[in-house]
Amino acid sequence: MKEYLLKRLIDGYKISHKFADYTLVALPFKFTGKKILVKHSNKKMIIDQDSLLLGSKTFRDKFGRDKKYTLFYYQWQPNKNQTKLEL
Repeated sequence: MKEYLLKRLIDGYKISHKFADYTLVALPFKFTGKKILVKHSNKKMIIDQDSLLLGSKTFRDKFGRDKKYTLFYYQWQPNKNQTKLEL
């Protein structure tokens, strides 16, 4: 299982008006058969085959390295049972 420590969540309206009511997770990779554990603050979420990929966007590197990077967006849905088990 891959792990990814998330720095911040994204308001859905910044990506598309269709996702205005969602809070999104942006990952530099997408689900490819191996589960992804996403951590933010004290909450966790597992992205697996049931997680819907909402979209992706490609950006130019803001540090002038002449590269592009792609972010993949999923809805932030922390698993309440996981949080309770850790307490």
